[in-house]
Amino acid sequence: MENIYFALTEAFNREAPTVALASGQAVVFYRIAIMSKDGDWVIRETPDACERVLRELETRGARYRPGAPLDVRWLAGGWSSHFEFFDEKRRRIRCDFVSRPPRVPFASLERLFNRAAEGRLIAIDPESLILMKRTQRAKDYAVIAELAALLPPEHEIDLTTDPDRMLALTSAGFSSNRPAVLAARSGAGRRAVVTALAEETDMLQQQDGARLAAYDAAAQPYLAECRALELSELPLREAHARLCEVAERRLPPVIRWSTTDADAQ
Repeated sequence: MENIYFALTEAFNREAPTVALASGQAVVFYRIAIMSKDGDWVIRETPDACERVLRELETRGARYRPGAPLDVRWLAGGWSSHFEFFDEKRRRIRCDFVSRPPRVPFASLERLFNRAAEGRLIAIDPESLILMKRTQRAKDYAVIAELAALLPPEHEIDLTTDPDRMLALTSAGFSSNRPAVLAARSGAGRRAVVTALAEETDMLQQQDGARLAAYDAAAQPYLAECRALELSELPLREAHARLCEVAERRLPPVIRWSTTDADAQ
């Protein structure tokens, strides 16, 4: 069975490297999962890339869902854009785009697109995907362990969330400054490694929660006005123009937040 999100990736990239699979579909690409219900992409942060994606979505009858307009003015600030359409089998296809995924260096994304060829199925690299997966969701940390196993061991030890794998890598002579690795090297035992990993995971989850809370608070006036637009009833280009008008009034391009926000929660 064709993966519609893989096919969309190739369509978006037909003219030039434009998007890379991310999140759940990238996990499918790396054969760690067999399916993911939505499509997530990192889009190249240029007006041309946005136009190519909008044009392809328009041919498929897509409509906006509540979110930022697909425009570099807001994508550059970490906002995301959301769409949906029904394919020929009447399946609901959801498509989400960011250009600045959390925690991923922008330079690494530019290198990805600069190396890519047009018309190809492009996916974000495993290390960047791991950084994206450091979310509030507990299930993402098991995926991180599987993704880390794709890396060379000297990098795997910096990113794995599997205590047994960490102990094995440490025994093989690989090292890192992570507290869990230091616990493994000290001979404190598996329980100490598990505890250190749990504390690290909790810190990452709190940080992600603080980031999302800042975006959520800033988006509320914008989203309230967007709901009144009844986006699902508007043709894509009209909805896009309306969203840009509202965003110019209501959606701050840049959100400031600090990792110390998580400590206050």
